[in-house]
Amino acid sequence: MTESVNQRAVIKWDAQGRPHSTFFDDKYFCQENGLLESEYIFCGGNNLEQRWANLSEAQPGIFTIVETGFGTGLNFCCAWKLWQTHAPKNWRLHYLSLDQFPLKVEDLAKALNLWPELKLYADQLVENYESFNLSNQQIQSVSLEGGQIKLSLIFDHVLKALERFKIQYSKQIDAWFLDGFAPAKNPQMWTNEVFALMAALSYSGTTLSTFTVAGLVRRGLNAQGFSTEKIKGFGQKRQMLIGMLKEDKVKETL
Repeated sequence: MTESVNQRAVIKWDAQGRPHSTFFDDKYFCQENGLLESEYIFCGGNNLEQRWANLSEAQPGIFTIVETGFGTGLNFCCAWKLWQTHAPKNWRLHYLSLDQFPLKVEDLAKALNLWPELKLYADQLVENYESFNLSNQQIQSVSLEGGQIKLSLIFDHVLKALERFKIQYSKQIDAWFLDGFAPAKNPQMWTNEVFALMAALSYSGTTLSTFTVAGLVRRGLNAQGFSTEKIKGFGQKRQMLIGMLKEDKVKETL
């Protein structure tokens, strides 16, 4: 495994103010519309609107998402906004994410300023993001919306981060946002070891979505018991990938 080297992301901004990673030579979101991309691929790909609307008000619980690659926090803000609109008030959302190269708070704020419609959520994220120690490689958490939203971040190599998640959240993950940089740019986020840890954290019915349909990703996920399907992609991407774990295991309760 690669050593845990925790570094700040170095950002290059294009003429439209969109962030690009200089280390991975890749963009954080698509050129057409990053917000619509996030809503379509991750919230839509995991069918979150319908799943959250169908949660039982009579039996409160926790819905847990893991994201591989926190980046600008755009996916988190999108999920948070959707949760506030569709989930029962007595349910809680736990959003776990990881990033070995976290953005500095000023870069995260600048990127999220591209989306005025997310200002309510982005402002709270930026305020709380300042409390995270970006050099700390343990799980750090903050509560939002009076405890209805919990954000847990870990700034470490993907395998070490998922191993720590596994200790606490085995068989508890409801949905995966696979949003590391493209496999050709950042192969360590798309390995068989990563897919095995995903399966260990998931239960029968756990879903996933990602922008990539690379063969190594599909084969790796299928080998761990995920059933995957290519569907229409967003913007100029012809296809994207969704999936579900089919193993006969049930979600563990807290």
